[in-house]
Amino acid sequence: MLYHHAARGLHYSGIAALARKLLARKGCFILNFHGVNREYYPNLPPLAQTGFTVAEFEAILSWLQKRFTFLTPEEALSGQRSGVLLTFDDGKQNNFTNARPLLEKYNAPAIFFISTQPVLEPDNWLHFVKTRALTGWDSLEEIPDDVAADLYRGLTAEQVRLCAEHPLITIAAHTVSHPLLTDCDDKSLAVEVNESKRILEDLGGKRVDWFAYPNGVYNRRVMEAVRSAGYKKAFAVISRRLGDEPFEITRVDISFPHPYYLDAKLCGLFLKPFTGFAEKSGL
Repeated sequence: MLYHHAARGLHYSGIAALARKLLARKGCFILNFHGVNREYYPNLPPLAQTGFTVAEFEAILSWLQKRFTFLTPEEALSGQRSGVLLTFDDGKQNNFTNARPLLEKYNAPAIFFISTQPVLEPDNWLHFVKTRALTGWDSLEEIPDDVAADLYRGLTAEQVRLCAEHPLITIAAHTVSHPLLTDCDDKSLAVEVNESKRILEDLGGKRVDWFAYPNGVYNRRVMEAVRSAGYKKAFAVISRRLGDEPFEITRVDISFPHPYYLDAKLCGLFLKPFTGFAEKSGL
């Protein structure tokens, strides 16, 4: 609540807009999204339907378009241009059905970080997705198919293939089952990071070079496992600054669609834009 009051003050005073012109004119913000639902379901508790609605997500894209350039992953990571890069975690089916048409409308490139368990096992949703769904339903079996597809299901294998072929979408890995990788033993850790890469490459027919840590949680052991699996870059939320910049890329988690929130979040006062590290590590 305190943050929202402060954000409103920065927005309506014009300080956020001025700060953005001064502090965020070089570099990019890498934004982190999750689900984009067709609609809001008033009979379900909020926890059972996390994510933006289509209308909310379009409002965010419209706001961004007026202030930033939508960047490809290569442009963002090399520091070639200033703007924003969109990323989506978990691999929800609604990323394809609901977010993709809006990405096309606004010509906005995006990375889809996909957990592969629900791709191969459509009825075996990720553990936290099941938990959230059960805050609104007595059992998973009673959820109507259209609601399950809109809120909970992962991408299908065919949708992964279509995403890999799409000119605006880059598919990337987000483990198999979305565990906290720091809690995994070495064997489980290797399976999570290696198998997700292999599965996505088999389905999409393209190399998968990028990875996102579930919940943004990682340590040196996890970073080394990701590097050993053959990834070139890894994305966190907040960098722990462990000294391996290409494997702890900071992203901005977007939680609300309000203009004042976006204005404050992306003004450069609280988080500096990412300026690339191409000279140090290449792409």
